[in-house]
Amino acid sequence: MSFLDKLTEFLSPDQISTHPDQLRVASIDESTLPPVTPVAVVWALSTDDISKVVKLCIEHKVPITSRGGGSALEGSTIPTEQSIVLDLSRMTKILNYWPEDLQVCIQPGLIYDDLNKKLKSDGLFFPPSPGGSGNLASIGGMVSTNASGIFSVKYGGTKDYVLELEVVTGTGEILKLGSRAIKRSSGYNLVDLIAGSEGTLGIISAITLKLAGLPEHKLQAAFKFTDEISAAKAVSEMCRYGVDLAAVEFLDSKVMAALNQLKNYGLEEVPSLFLEFHGTQSSNQSNFETAEAICQEQKGVKLELPSSQSPWEVRHFVTEAIKHLKPGFTIIRNDVAFPISCLPEMVQFCHSQADKIGILMHTFGHVGMGLLHALMLVDKTNQSQWHKARELNDLIIKKAVELGGSISGEHGIGLAHKHLFTLEHGGSVDLMRKIKKQFDPHNILNPGKIFDL
Repeated sequence: MSFLDKLTEFLSPDQISTHPDQLRVASIDESTLPPVTPVAVVWALSTDDISKVVKLCIEHKVPITSRGGGSALEGSTIPTEQSIVLDLSRMTKILNYWPEDLQVCIQPGLIYDDLNKKLKSDGLFFPPSPGGSGNLASIGGMVSTNASGIFSVKYGGTKDYVLELEVVTGTGEILKLGSRAIKRSSGYNLVDLIAGSEGTLGIISAITLKLAGLPEHKLQAAFKFTDEISAAKAVSEMCRYGVDLAAVEFLDSKVMAALNQLKNYGLEEVPSLFLEFHGTQSSNQSNFETAEAICQEQKGVKLELPSSQSPWEVRHFVTEAIKHLKPGFTIIRNDVAFPISCLPEMVQFCHSQADKIGILMHTFGHVGMGLLHALMLVDKTNQSQWHKARELNDLIIKKAVELGGSISGEHGIGLAHKHLFTLEHGGSVDLMRKIKKQFDPHNILNPGKIFDL
């Protein structure tokens, strides 16, 4: 009996597909890396399904790439050759809810925005917004990459909210990691080990999250600057003075121009900061006044956004706007992280290096966390330009590491940046390989991602 025939012994027909259209969808994610077609797509509905699939894949030596919303940006959900894609997008249940404890237990396929819609009536929310992909990103995927976003400067990243995980290892064993206790000092922190492991150690089947209360009051503001460095310095100063920011997003002049071209916003095409404050009216006003004074020191002034538009409605379209600037061109991206004081230096480095080789550079991101997205638009058919842009991307990442930073602040490593992984982690990569073998001795869980065995 073939591998696919054996799957039908415990899965229903609508949980398995080899249809070319389904395989095509599963062959890509939101990265610009080349597709890889899996042998089949399998939809799990339960932890038991996942465990049985893993055990069958061990028997037939079939690799597994787990997938949620398919919004990964570094190729972590692009299949391995001759693998199946284990799709968790139908596992969307809220398994348990304890509003009095500010906790919820969910399946991994639940979408970020859908969870928060259900929590809103109780005055609660799950804070680490994944930027402009909240309508696509699954919570399981967010845990897998330790995603962060607009409000992470105040509330932290995904890992800060994960209390307990149910995980299926590479042997098919089902493990419960962590507990519902908010603080614990008991054993190794295996929850944090799984969070950020990009599906290479285990397949997440249930997640218990702690939640936060919706803020009493919100205040939004935007400021414009004469140059990118002044805007970056203003952020660094706000953080140094302890301004309580819920969000601070940086958009360079080229990003503002791209937004105008896509959406006809009529924005001033200058470097800008979008800010939001959470708290009482008086505390928000006090923090805003301090932020405004700091911006003014850097020659920044208030920016009026289009009528009825919130900063985040505008920010949502940034990547789409960049894509549409040059149809047919390819985005080369990174999401470097570094000490906040280094932000002005990083912004200057990105733009000066791009200008030298004539590459169109866009910088933006959650800069209150010292996290910057540097996106380049490149004609892939122009081999000289493509090679220069790839080299520049590596240079930007190396610069971040030199400043004491990280290759990735939120997207993960996947396939795109694994060639630079040892640059940051050195000899500890060998230890990671040993950990991988303990969780996944047959190397069937997302093999080839992050590093090679």
